[in-house]
Amino acid sequence: MSLTVRPIQDGEWDAAARVLSLAQPHEPWSAEELQKRGQEQDAWDYTSGVLVAVLEGELCGMAAYSQNPGAYHPQRYVLELAVDPAQGGKGLGGALWTALEAELRGHGAQEVRILAREDHPVAPGFLERRGFTAGKRYFTGVLDVTAFDGALYRDLPGRLVAQGVRIRSLTELRAADTPDLDARLHTLMSDVRGDVPRDDPATPLSFHVFRDAVLDDPGLLPEGYLVAEVGDEWIGQTTLFRSEASPDLFTGLTGVTRGWRGRGVAMALKVAAIGVARDLGAPTIRTDNASDNAPMLRVNERLGFVRDPATVSHLRKF
Repeated sequence: MSLTVRPIQDGEWDAAARVLSLAQPHEPWSAEELQKRGQEQDAWDYTSGVLVAVLEGELCGMAAYSQNPGAYHPQRYVLELAVDPAQGGKGLGGALWTALEAELRGHGAQEVRILAREDHPVAPGFLERRGFTAGKRYFTGVLDVTAFDGALYRDLPGRLVAQGVRIRSLTELRAADTPDLDARLHTLMSDVRGDVPRDDPATPLSFHVFRDAVLDDPGLLPEGYLVAEVGDEWIGQTTLFRSEASPDLFTGLTGVTRGWRGRGVAMALKVAAIGVARDLGAPTIRTDNASDNAPMLRVNERLGFVRDPATVSHLRKF
């Protein structure tokens, strides 16, 4: 059996994205999205790379390392490792990890994290045997947009208006020539993201990173980037993205400023986003939250999001 692990080459991005999507169909990737991440990491002076496993001339596995701009540390990395399920049991995963570990040690890594579904037949045991420790659990919620009953929330806009709250999309904000729009969006996101439960402490998101990762993301839907405002004050947001690899929509950050939490703003933003998804003909919205993010999990449950099996964050220290 001829098995080689090496850095990815031009012309292999489609195959690498295919393998990653086969291994984690709940979170598919396109070749363009994989390449974009690497380009962003370079632009931010971060460290990243992609390795592939080639078995008898066929790309059957991939492994990637990158750095999280939302919880950045120069010696901390996030990983993906995937093998074509049809090629399991042939040592590809182990070979990829051996090569990946050597790369990470070469970069001076102190900690690495990888996500794995708790119901995956191989991943939890594979990671445990290689020194990873299971930690925080995350739930992906899936909403059938076609089955959503908006009539249940028909009085919600009126309750918001009574509080002086209105919701506008990025499309509308741009059409209105809103002054300092991008900077204000960056400030709002920086404000609401600080309290979101996560594995590692949040670090400031620079405007450069925000622009590249959010505003310039080709998957961002401007009509689904919604801002809640009271007068001139912005108090909440939610975002919708679309992947080239899936007809589903994916929720980015939904958050409300501290003084406005518990007053129905997050619910109204989510309901408005569901309306956008319906108008676009999207069949499904996916969102994910940490298991200890009880307020947002309650909102999603009330709206009809159905939880997938938990995804678990695994940590390995060097």
